[in-house]
Amino acid sequence: MTGALNLMRLAAGLCPVLMLGGLLPPAGDARPVRIAVRSAGTTSDVRITSEPGVVLAGTLHLPTAAHGARVPVAVLIQGHGRNGRGGYDELIRRLNADGIAALEYDKRGVGQSSGTYKEDLARLTADATAAVAAMRARGDIDGRRIALVGHSQGGVVAPAVAAVDRGVAAVVTLAGSVGDGLPYLTRAIRHQMIAAGRAPAVVDPAIDAITALLQARIDRRDMAAITPLRIAAIARFEDAGFSPAQAQSALAMIDTEEAWQADRLRSASDLKALHVPVLAVFGEKDPLISAAEESAAARAALRDNPRGKVVVLAGLSHWFQDGAVTGGEDEVARLGPNFGSPRAVALVGDWLDDALSVKR
Repeated sequence: MTGALNLMRLAAGLCPVLMLGGLLPPAGDARPVRIAVRSAGTTSDVRITSEPGVVLAGTLHLPTAAHGARVPVAVLIQGHGRNGRGGYDELIRRLNADGIAALEYDKRGVGQSSGTYKEDLARLTADATAAVAAMRARGDIDGRRIALVGHSQGGVVAPAVAAVDRGVAAVVTLAGSVGDGLPYLTRAIRHQMIAAGRAPAVVDPAIDAITALLQARIDRRDMAAITPLRIAAIARFEDAGFSPAQAQSALAMIDTEEAWQADRLRSASDLKALHVPVLAVFGEKDPLISAAEESAAARAALRDNPRGKVVVLAGLSHWFQDGAVTGGEDEVARLGPNFGSPRAVALVGDWLDDALSVKR
């Protein structure tokens, strides 16, 4: 593999890692906003007040069999990108059929939601927290039975909300990364560099240099301290086989203001703090995160939670669609709806039915 191709693979690996934590500006692959979906129930528009100047536009899908009863609800949290309502259609139908309501909403600054769009974990968590509060205030929702379902970046946000709001009844993470702070980020970078064909013997010194640089950024060190660390990182990239120009490009991709916020990522600690039922689901063919590594991290975080469950679904990718060959994003458009695998829908539907104690 040429140096240029290695750099491209490094970029392909780094960007999703940073995006999952909300640490990069939006990519161009977000799904278009879709407001109406066919569900086995009735729908109503809702408006959710979050931080000042932010009102989220949402759709509440209520099961038709409710007949005035207070029903449980699953709050659906989107992944990275300018995502609005849509993408959970198959799951919504299943939940409604089981007597569970579902809430989906446009991210702030997207679709009909006000505010400024920004991939910031604190803001995204505040918005999801507001969605939970809005559901709890409704007369047709059982506030004691609110579950959070988050995909990708949403799988980081959901545990963050539940770790603070102990009234959340259950959490489902779908392809959510599991790790804390800078060590998680640098471990992920190491994984991607090795996957791109670099030997650990040359990757590890580069990772040490990156870690030192990013830690200095997090500590707000001045440029007198930063400059030699940048020079050292470039040198280690060159030792790993990058040309000077490629080394500069790699560092420019890593040494960003967004990456300096890596210490905000606390998804492993958030999962560990949960004492409610938790289901963490990964796709074996996920090209953005390592299902083997992330599932192991999830099991470790949930080790003391007797109601924690981790599942890796064979043959499914980051988007949980049947028929994946490589798992790459180029397959998504021809494989049907996002989270459309009947296996995935059945797994999550059955689990939520049990966790929310819905008896038919």
